Amino acid sequence: MTANTYDSPAPGRPAVSREYGDDGLFQRIVRRLRDLLIMGVVGPATGALAIVAIHFAMTLHPPVDLVAEAARQREAERALAILEDRPIPGTAAASLPRNVLPFATEIPSVPQEPQLTAADFREIQPTPDARHMADWVVARHDNGRMPFIVLDKRDARLYVFKPNGELVDQTPVLLGAAHGDETYPGIGDVPIALVKPYQRTTAAGRFVTRPGLDADHTDVVWLDYDAALAMHRVINKVKSERRLQRLASDNPKVRRISWGCINIPIAFFDSYISPVFGKRSGVTYVIPERKSFTEVFEKGGALPASLVATSSGTLAPRDVAQR
Repeated sequence: MTANTYDSPAPGRPAVSREYGDDGLFQRIVRRLRDLLIMGVVGPATGALAIVAIHFAMTLHPPVDLVAEAARQREAERALAILEDRPIPGTAAASLPRNVLPFATEIPSVPQEPQLTAADFREIQPTPDARHMADWVVARHDNGRMPFIVLDKRDARLYVFKPNGELVDQTPVLLGAAHGDETYPGIGDVPIALVKPYQRTTAAGRFVTRPGLDADHTDVVWLDYDAALAMHRVINKVKSERRLQRLASDNPKVRRISWGCINIPIAFFDSYISPVFGKRSGVTYVIPERKSFTEVFEKGGALPASLVATSSGTLAPRDVAQR
């Protein structure tokens, strides 16, 4: 739904208000009957003033549902501004619809993101595996138009990218304590106390992510909802695991402690994950540590993310409080 009040007029036809100009015959008849009723009750002079006041009030106060829809759209645009190099809606003239501005030709256009043939890591020196993965995504446009994440399990490090392949930032993360690239069937429904040590893996592969909530109604990003595999803020409930201290370690082996979920530093999650991947779908590529790259990402020819259908509807909160 667009936020502009008027549509561009067709040739030979005056511009009309979207609120009144597109009404059907039935709506116009209802309004006329209403006006006649008012004048019949209070008299012609008073009725005319009342009718003018009603029309004036309606032009000042748009329907509540339109206001709410516009607010939702503005919030979605603000969340994407971090990754898409656009002016935040409401703060720059370039974000206004051109067809409502008589001087629109004077507004400078927003520069387009450069088209890349390989990922741009800026000054960051990634591992060869992470560079190969990101370059593969960009060269194939595998992410469609969605922002994407590359997770290097061997280095226990996560990279966030804009849709065109420019790096936003990177961070160390905590991963599954067990090495391996498979998700064990039904693991998402197994209570933590019954999960075996060798089942605490972070699965490798390509995941179209979805926003969601854990059982405490804290926002998480689901990679695999059925397997209870998610990205979330680092959990520090079991003090003996020393997750905060492990996260600060330079040794990626020390950062293997979780039950499979990807634990992310709180400040990083709040800055780059929640505002974007917590509001819309993205793509996460988890690099395998046991299997080959070809076996996981190229065997069978996966479709680009823009062509992958994800299930609709709201995901129910799920317990990942210790994972």
